Amino acid sequence: MKAAIDKHNHWYVVRTNVKCEEKASENIRKAGYDVFYPRRRVEVKNRRTHIYTTRESALMPRYLFVGLPPADRNFFKVRNGDGVECILGVGGRPARISADHVEAIYLAEVEMQFDDTRAARIHRKKEARSKKATTETQFPKGRGILVTDNMNPLARFGGVVQEITKSGRVIALVELFGRMTPVEFEARQLSPAA
Repeated sequence: MKAAIDKHNHWYVVRTNVKCEEKASENIRKAGYDVFYPRRRVEVKNRRTHIYTTRESALMPRYLFVGLPPADRNFFKVRNGDGVECILGVGGRPARISADHVEAIYLAEVEMQFDDTRAARIHRKKEARSKKATTETQFPKGRGILVTDNMNPLARFGGVVQEITKSGRVIALVELFGRMTPVEFEARQLSPAA
């Protein structure tokens, strides 16, 4: 999926007044700049009627991302927008944020990673199932493995795949002090034994 974040712009973080994210976002957009207002959806159950409704709220309350073209970085226009408190910076100068970071947050929002709704939970379960299936094909039960991650205290230990968890992690029997002990690893930390 292609992101809607323009990587040619310089991105900055804007702090808004309390509960003014929507207003600030609209005013900055009217000034002619790109704005990304990250949100999340939450399912709330009404206590009286027991009906679920989906509500949208700010992912990072009081913060927005604004993209300014390199040729027209008019911070004054952004700061004077209704609902804007300030542009975050260091030493009185606005601090630039990587467009890749803004894009990563945007893509995570599109993929419902921040949402707490039934649809988001179903989406995450499907994703976990596919991760488990992929891991099972790479590391079938009974296959010999070798831990290759140097950051792991069990680096260079050999073992045998015992099972794959629902989240796609590998449980392997590793020999520690002469006994076979089950140890759980991330699949990317493992490689087939040579």
